[in-house]
Amino acid sequence: MHLVLRYGLLALILSLLAIDIRWRLRLSPGFAGERYSNGVAALMLLFNHLAFQFRWPTPVLTAALRILAFGWLAFGLLYIFYQWRVC
Repeated sequence: MHLVLRYGLLALILSLLAIDIRWRLRLSPGFAGERYSNGVAALMLLFNHLAFQFRWPTPVLTAALRILAFGWLAFGLLYIFYQWRVC
C-alpha cells in the first residue's frame, strides 16, 4: 500500500505540473495575472516528494536532492509571499 501512495502522489504531482504547463501555453500574451505561482508550488511539491519519499543509490545524490528541495522550498515561499504583497 505504501508504494501505491508513493507513486500515486508522484503521478498526481506530475499531472498538476502538466496541467499548469498546458494552461500557461494557452494564455494570451496580454494576460495580466500571475502565471507562474501554480508551477512554483507544483515544483516545490515535486522536489520535496522526490527527496524524502524515495531511496536513491548514493548518499551524495540524496543530499543533493534534499538541498535542491530545501532551496526550492525557500525560493517558492519567498516568491509566493512576494506575489501576495504585490497584489
